[in-house]
Amino acid sequence: MEDDKFDLETTYKKLKEKYNLPEFEKLSEDFDIEKNIDKESNFILREIRRTITEKISGYLQLFEILINPSAPPMFIFSILRNISVEDKGTIKEVYKTLSKIQIEAMKLDVIYKESAEEEFIKEVFGIWQKLKPTVYKLIEKFETNFEEDDASKKRSYFA
Repeated sequence: MEDDKFDLETTYKKLKEKYNLPEFEKLSEDFDIEKNIDKESNFILREIRRTITEKISGYLQLFEILINPSAPPMFIFSILRNISVEDKGTIKEVYKTLSKIQIEAMKLDVIYKESAEEEFIKEVFGIWQKLKPTVYKLIEKFETNFEEDDASKKRSYFA
């Protein structure tokens, strides 16, 4: 029975050749597709797209909280207190890009079309490659802002 086990990488390589998709390793490195798709399906590209969308959605939620902090976790306040106007603009740009991806993904959930799925995967992979450095720099700044805010609290009234 072990020989019949589903192998996502082998299945993906066939689709990659057919549609000129990104390398499996690169896609998996960015979106953990190998961890989230562990069973055979007639709709592998849809499953990959959903896995990609799941990660994008996480970042979208973070940036939405930063733009519109109605009831954020406490650490968000530390980040917001020290965020620059330039970084706020960058966050809004990234948010807009991620929102467009999310809307496109919802559209694909309504009517399945394999060619639309493969186009989405290629397009979003390319967009993510361009966004990654920006998102990484923002998160580094969030980390710095959080640490600086925490250090300033320690130097408070009794310091």
